[in-house]
Amino acid sequence: MIPGDFKCGSITKSVIKYTGMSGHSSTTDSVAVEAPLDIMVRKGSSEPFHIAYIMRTPVMDNYLSAGFLFSEGIIRSRSDILGFEGIDFNGVSAKNSLTVLVADDVPLDQKEMQRQFFVNSSCGICGKASINEIFMRTSGLQRSECTIRAETILLLPKIMREHQNIFSKTGGIHAAALFSLQGDLMALAEDIGRHNAVDKIVGYMLLNGLINHDLALQVSGRVGFEIAQKAALAGIPIISSISAPSSLAIETCETLGLTLACFVREDRISVYSYGQRIL
Repeated sequence: MIPGDFKCGSITKSVIKYTGMSGHSSTTDSVAVEAPLDIMVRKGSSEPFHIAYIMRTPVMDNYLSAGFLFSEGIIRSRSDILGFEGIDFNGVSAKNSLTVLVADDVPLDQKEMQRQFFVNSSCGICGKASINEIFMRTSGLQRSECTIRAETILLLPKIMREHQNIFSKTGGIHAAALFSLQGDLMALAEDIGRHNAVDKIVGYMLLNGLINHDLALQVSGRVGFEIAQKAALAGIPIISSISAPSSLAIETCETLGLTLACFVREDRISVYSYGQRIL
């Protein structure tokens, strides 16, 4: 089963539907779940301490927390994570709180960690020290000269959409998907926040030893700086989106050597950086 390819993350609500303003009926509707996740970290026998609250859809919470901690530079490798507390067999926290167990040699400054990140479903990560920090953390990464066929990129949105179970039920949720350069779907994540969906993919990569591999990231929404930097930190060389990029996302991809393909729809692609990877 592809990670994320199971039916949860939505609930049924009563609704009154109006048709043509000539009548109405009472029925039910599926809506995407939005709920807070309290991410905590614990080292050894010490008490866990709070890192962040994230407004998310409760699917793949283990991957979300791993991807978030990796994107924030709190952990740097798979070996830094020893396990999780407070999740079920699907990797979901029923109580909206989980603890990431980290290795003893992971440097943790509790006062620094408790800057009280608050990530909501629309704005992404808030309170970063500076954009320059992201460039410093990613500038040393080596980008491969891998290639992907244009025909393959054009197929990615359709393949992703076919596996968006929560979107199919609710129509109101973002998605991110990880593909091989041959177009094979490796993982898919859905979330009320597009940044969270990408963090879930990054967490999947981290926990499965796929960081810095030649893969493609497909996203359902626009590509802003946050999306570009998360892909850069994970070593993903190719980003594809059905929507638009921001100016800073383009600059980030140009500086860090990522291929950025946007407006990927039907038979057209707009390539903003490193187009030599697309055949």
